[in-house]
Amino acid sequence: MPTSIRKSRTISLRLSEREFDALKQLYAANGARSISEFIRSTMQPLIAETSREGRALELKVQEIDGKLSILDGEVARLTHLLGGRHEPR
Repeated sequence: MPTSIRKSRTISLRLSEREFDALKQLYAANGARSISEFIRSTMQPLIAETSREGRALELKVQEIDGKLSILDGEVARLTHLLGGRHEPR
């Protein structure tokens, strides 16, 4: 993780002694310089996955919107062919 990004937010949580000891061993074994660095690097894939999921949902909504526009055009065309009037939205 780039160290040039200024960190301005903090979080806190309570851990048992066992959890804290395990976390200290994990960060050292994974080459992190601190528990904070280890936690940040560990949560980055989760944040990235959430962003991808959000983008996928946005693309799906755009796809559905496009299909609805096509369907609306087809309804208007068929209504016109049947001699009725279709009021555009």
